[in-house]
Amino acid sequence: MGNGNEERIVLDRRSVPFVMVTRKVIEDRSLKASDKSLYMALCFYADNKTSECFPSRKTLWETAGISDKTFRKSLDTLKDKGYIDVVNRYRKDGGRMSNTYILLDVK
Repeated sequence: MGNGNEERIVLDRRSVPFVMVTRKVIEDRSLKASDKSLYMALCFYADNKTSECFPSRKTLWETAGISDKTFRKSLDTLKDKGYIDVVNRYRKDGGRMSNTYILLDVK
């Protein structure tokens, strides 16, 4: 313990990258940690203006630190709760592309 005369250093975090997460999701006690982790991963990749992102499923479950099975359950939970929407994307030849994930406006 000091005597209170030490100089305090205030860290300037303005240049440190960060991710904004909707507070309601964090406070939702019905969500599991895996659901919140997936939501945070979606926030990490989402465009700040459109709230959309399209990372691969593998990228999302690796970023969230969850399994593919847990990813699918958490994705369904977040959709059912109205936190996100998922839009399938297809190439012109009909092949699948990564989904578009949309963070919905939560009041």
